[in-house]
Amino acid sequence: MGNDKFIELVSKQLTDDISPAESAELKHLISTYPAYKKQYDELSTYWEHTDTEYTDDATAFQKIQDKISKRETAGENKAEDEDEIAQIVPLPLVKKNNSITRFWPAAAAAVILLAGGAYFFKERAPQYKTDASTLGWQQKTTNKGAKSIITLCDGTRVTLNSESTLKYPAAFNGQTREVTLTGEAFFDVTKDHQHPFIIHTNKMNVKVLGTAFDVKSYPNDDVSETTLIRGAIEVTLKDRPSDRIILKPKEKLIVTNAAATIKKSPGKGAANDTTPAAQYVLTSLSYIRQNDSTVSETSWINNRFAFDNDNFATLGKKMERWYGVDIVFNNEAAKEYHFSGVFENDTVADALKALQRIEKFRYKIEGSTIYIN
Repeated sequence: MGNDKFIELVSKQLTDDISPAESAELKHLISTYPAYKKQYDELSTYWEHTDTEYTDDATAFQKIQDKISKRETAGENKAEDEDEIAQIVPLPLVKKNNSITRFWPAAAAAVILLAGGAYFFKERAPQYKTDASTLGWQQKTTNKGAKSIITLCDGTRVTLNSESTLKYPAAFNGQTREVTLTGEAFFDVTKDHQHPFIIHTNKMNVKVLGTAFDVKSYPNDDVSETTLIRGAIEVTLKDRPSDRIILKPKEKLIVTNAAATIKKSPGKGAANDTTPAAQYVLTSLSYIRQNDSTVSETSWINNRFAFDNDNFATLGKKMERWYGVDIVFNNEAAKEYHFSGVFENDTVADALKALQRIEKFRYKIEGSTIYIN
């Protein structure tokens, strides 16, 4: 039994999506192996924790990795040592910036599973891959201002947002169901516990345990996001594959590629290193209005363009995709204006006029190009 399989069983148990056979298997593991029992108890505790936002704790992660490296160097492989390493690390709290918006946060909770220390269990679960060489791959691309609905061979329904590309096989013949996404899409995945559904993006991989969720990963955006509506998903980052980030319903994972500065120990005379590294935050979803159950992150599916405290530069990118236009900023200061709201059936001119009521700026429309002055 590999730790990957154990994590999957725990995820299904906590989301009430586990079969009787899987439940019996999980109970056997918990009662037989103390390390599994400890992981299960800690994960259950943090799963029940609510009303909290978390951020990445690279220091805690590094401590665990250091322990693992020491054990490997010393050639040790004792269960009592690995029980110390194979643990769940609670992440520190962070405060959300105040903003004048009409969005209302829901309760949230999250944990990070550091599975790298679980090598004490000798047999790892095999890492199956869909055999691309035997499949006919298809590709669907949407233009600016357009959306598309795709039904995959297993019945999974994918709503593809504007300026996005989905690559998928004509048939899922392997042990997994894998697709590749550039841009944004909402997935309503058909349940099949024997064949996990995996979405690959440029920054992260999302493993589905039967659910509905949104993935947004545009190449030129500063952040990528995964929003869970129901069920459970497991996310791994491309540059930190041993971290497993498990989302519960009404949670959102935000990943950024901002450069991380690694500080050297004092007295060693070495300069600080600045290297690109994915930073991530788990937070709650937001709603368009207090009495409106529409989630802002997935409102685009219902033709509602929602934005929450976006600066004008970020909002401009979203407007380009939504309205099929190009936006050029001649006024650099305007890029830092912040806006929150929702547009329904508004033209791009209507939208710009609404934004002008909040901040002072001028604009000029020439064909499909808009100049912000």
